[in-house]
Amino acid sequence: MRTPEEALAAARRQAQARRLAEPELGRAPSDQDLLLEAREASLKQLTRWAMIEPEELEVYSTRRLGAPITALKRLLIRLLRQYLVQMSAQQSRFNAYVVGYLVAMDERIRALEEARDGGAGPEPETVEELPHP
Repeated sequence: MRTPEEALAAARRQAQARRLAEPELGRAPSDQDLLLEAREASLKQLTRWAMIEPEELEVYSTRRLGAPITALKRLLIRLLRQYLVQMSAQQSRFNAYVVGYLVAMDERIRALEEARDGGAGPEPETVEELPHP
C-alpha cells in the first residue's frame, strides 16, 4: 500500500473477508465499523510512512539516453550522503512526533465518543404542565 486510498480499500476488503468468514455474526457492519477499521489501517500506515528511508536504486532518469544523468544523480547522492542522512533523520523524527500526536488525539476522540455513546444518554425532557384556567 502506498496511498491512504489503498489502505482504505484494503481495510474494506479485510472487513468483507471477515464478514464472509464469520456469517454467525448475523449483522452487516455499520459504516462506523468500517470507518474504525479504516482508521486503524490508516494509523498503522501513517506510522510506516513517518520514517523516511530513501533508496538510492530509486534514483533514475526516464530520458532516452538517461544513463549518464542517472550516474550523475547517484554520484551527487553519494557526495551529499551525510547531509541527506541528517536531513532525513530530522524529518523522520518530526514525522514520528506528529504521528504520535495524531494517535494520541485519535485515542482521546475514541474515548470521548465511547463515553458519550456508552453512558445513559441524554436525560428525558420533562414538560411542565400549566394550570388550566
